[in-house]
Amino acid sequence: MLLQFSEFVFGVIYVIVAVIAFLIGIVYVKAYDTYILNPISEEFLPSSREQRYSPLKKSIIVNLPWFVLYLLGIITSFFFSFEFLLLGIYSVGITEIIIIFANIVLGTYLFMRFYENDLKKAIVSIIIFQAIYYGIMTFLKLFLEVNLVVFSSIGIYEEVIINYQAYFISLIVITGFTGFYMYWGNKIQLIKWAKFILPIAIIPGLISLSIMFLIEPVDFFNNTALSSIISLVISISIATFVKKLSYRTIPYKELEEMIPLEKDDVLLEVKNLKVHYPLLKGVLKKQIGAVKAVDGVSFNIKTGETFGLVGESGCGKTTIALAILGLVDKNFGDILLKNKSLPPEYSSQIRKTIQMVFQDPDASLNPQMKVIDIIAEPLRNIMGITNKDILRTRVLKLLEQVSLKREHMDRYPHEFSGGQKQRIVIARALACNPELIILDEPTSALDVSVQAQILNLLKDLQKTYNYGFLFITHNLSVVNHIADRIGVMYLGKIVEVGTKKQIFSKPTHPYTKALLASRSEVSEEDREISFILSGEVPSPIAPPPGCSFNPRCYTQSYNDLCKRETPHKIEVEEGHYIWCVNEEVLKDEFDF
Repeated sequence: MLLQFSEFVFGVIYVIVAVIAFLIGIVYVKAYDTYILNPISEEFLPSSREQRYSPLKKSIIVNLPWFVLYLLGIITSFFFSFEFLLLGIYSVGITEIIIIFANIVLGTYLFMRFYENDLKKAIVSIIIFQAIYYGIMTFLKLFLEVNLVVFSSIGIYEEVIINYQAYFISLIVITGFTGFYMYWGNKIQLIKWAKFILPIAIIPGLISLSIMFLIEPVDFFNNTALSSIISLVISISIATFVKKLSYRTIPYKELEEMIPLEKDDVLLEVKNLKVHYPLLKGVLKKQIGAVKAVDGVSFNIKTGETFGLVGESGCGKTTIALAILGLVDKNFGDILLKNKSLPPEYSSQIRKTIQMVFQDPDASLNPQMKVIDIIAEPLRNIMGITNKDILRTRVLKLLEQVSLKREHMDRYPHEFSGGQKQRIVIARALACNPELIILDEPTSALDVSVQAQILNLLKDLQKTYNYGFLFITHNLSVVNHIADRIGVMYLGKIVEVGTKKQIFSKPTHPYTKALLASRSEVSEEDREISFILSGEVPSPIAPPPGCSFNPRCYTQSYNDLCKRETPHKIEVEEGHYIWCVNEEVLKDEFDF
């Protein structure tokens, strides 16, 4: 009875170990799908099969047969043979051999169905995963066996507690040293799945240490140093092999010369974009509302064109930029890059195409990194270039593009002025030959004279390479200087769009008129601001019904329809549109 109970306990333990290995297997296969195979191609759109099966669902399907077969093996061994349960840690029984063979066959079929069409690659992949699973399970079994030996020896051997402490400390040391070694080096940051291959290097060393403890549980303390060194050498050796193998998977890309783009091609299209930030309340994080930061915005940008977004603070300009960059999730709408819809997760090719210049250069530059490392960072992370000579040559060319010199390469950000820092940020944005650059208030923190230098630099770069710019700003003078077309935003919506000349010489929407009239002028004769809008901007949590501008509207054409109907698109002239309820606003005149 005691023997049967012990076997039953072992069976329960093995089931728990199998569940843990099953969950780890799901994480590993999902990481394989996400990071190694990378289903996001340059075509951006996933296949019909990838749309039907999410990475998590595919991972569960691939791992489920192994889990079920292993449980059947445990049950079979419990009823028909105790050898598998008692000696399964140290030897492989017939049942386990059958399970391994069946798993390879089923796993290969499922891998070929979901991931790899090539038979050889599928077999190699499933064998690697089988080795990882059994390695994890073997260590967990050995670890449980060590604990059983220790607890059963308490009161019999006093040294066993000291030996167990030495064993546990050795586990931590081996794990720590191997982890440090795995993450040491510049190239390892290019391997996105490094954290998933770490156990492959650590577990063999931990298995070796556990076996040495079980062989001599009483005298382990005296041999701790030797056992730890042997186990650490095993882990470091495997870590070296795995790192070298992983480096071969880095997608190195050749540096291309900065070639001018074809002008007037549609680069970016934003269609009916909506981004709402949820308002959560309570412990259960129940959603009680949403901040409608962007609520149905559409525009496009062509190569060689600068599209300016202007509006009050909080109207949603930066949220649009973050949505285009994939840094916030959109609730509705579509974003197309070169006529191809952008996926939820961006590939390195998309990251290479879209770059951003942030508002505050001090906040976007790492104070602990030299300029050469800051500018070369996208070359390392996106293009996989690690050769120092190639990086220095490229960074020097980029610095020359933004009117900086060779001696600036090895300085830190605090050694530069505000304008020079912004030039560094622009150089970093140009590093991977982008096509679309988003500039979020790039001159707001700079002096007026420095602003002019940065703006002229941007115009020169655009004239040379035909970049598309999305320029976000509050400063109407700046947008008048650099933009080709302008979109005016109010409370998450675009209310007027047109060319620079149309917006500044013939503003039509009441908000656009008020915005232009409220700007300050540098003039001895006219020191007064001609017009100030009354009232406050409504809350984006609960915008007013009808036209969102109706509580502040001052026009003669204002009526009750403005409080009920949603604004619609009205053509003022070719390329010039407003969103308003009443077309009579086109005839309205207001003396500012």
